[in-house]
Formats: sequence, structure tokens, C-alpha cells
Amino acid sequence: MRRLRQGGQFALLLLAALWLGGWVRAQMMSPVNGTFPSTPLPVLTQLQGDWLFNGEFSPAVGKGNRLIYLFAPWCTICKLTFPHLREWQQEGRAVTAVALSYRSGDEVIDFLDSVPGATTRVLMGDRALAGELDILAYPTYLVVDGNGVILSGRVGYLPEWMLGLYLDYYGI
Repeated sequence: MRRLRQGGQFALLLLAALWLGGWVRAQMMSPVNGTFPSTPLPVLTQLQGDWLFNGEFSPAVGKGNRLIYLFAPWCTICKLTFPHLREWQQEGRAVTAVALSYRSGDEVIDFLDSVPGATTRVLMGDRALAGELDILAYPTYLVVDGNGVILSGRVGYLPEWMLGLYLDYYGI
């Protein structure tokens, strides 16, 4: 009888924790007000195995909705989620990676070289961009429309299948 009561208490505690976690996650996915800055960012591109700065690009301008993936090279969760970017890009999804919170371009290159199957194109943001977007944690996912309006934001880890649903929901 005692074990049954303890099991029930454990199950109740587990359900409460799951509910609270879901509520917190819902708060993190709530729509964000504002627009993504239209300032072009430097592009780091891998060409024939070498990483080179290759022009500038503004992720705020484009057709349709797209995902802007903001990451930091020191972020452990970013190492887990980053490989999915290339897969989504190869599927034709509009996904752009932007590096933030780094000391040098070499730190970003080391990160990219350490992630198997990493994307071959990354934009280089800076502290001003992170401050303007009020980035609190990494990775941060922003869904942006064709005019640069931020439709939604997401912070932290989600399994690949769940992020795929997030992209599908926004037509990316």
C-alpha cells in the first residue's frame, strides 16, 4: 500500500513538472514584437575546404518566412542542433545561421569544423545585434517574414522532429 501511495505521489509530481515545463516552453515560443535589423552582416563561406569572408547579406530581406538560427560557438546545445541546419537547407527550407557571442572569426571557424555536417555558410553578427534582438540564451530561433518582421521566437533545445514541426507551422 505504501509503495502504491509513493508511486502515485511520484506520478503526480512528474505530471506537475511536465505541465510546468510545457508552460515555460510555451512562454518562450510566444510571438516577438519587432523587426530583424536590415543591416547586412559579413558572410563566412566554406569554399573548397577553406573558410573565407565572402561579401555581406541581410537576413531581414527575402521572400516568405524563414528561420534565423542564432548561435554561439561555445554553446553545447548549439553543437547538438547545428547539424540539422544543413539538412533543412538541402531540403530547400529558408534557414540562415548567424554567429553571435564569439571572440574572433577563428572561434566560429573552429566551431564549424568541429560540427559534423555543418552548414557551409554563416553570417557573422556582433554584440550590437545580440543587444538589439535582446538575445538571452543560445540557440535562439527567430521566424522572420519577407519584410523582416519577427513572427516568433524560440530559445533552447528541441528535438529535430519538433523543430521540423515548428518550421512546417510557419511554412518554412
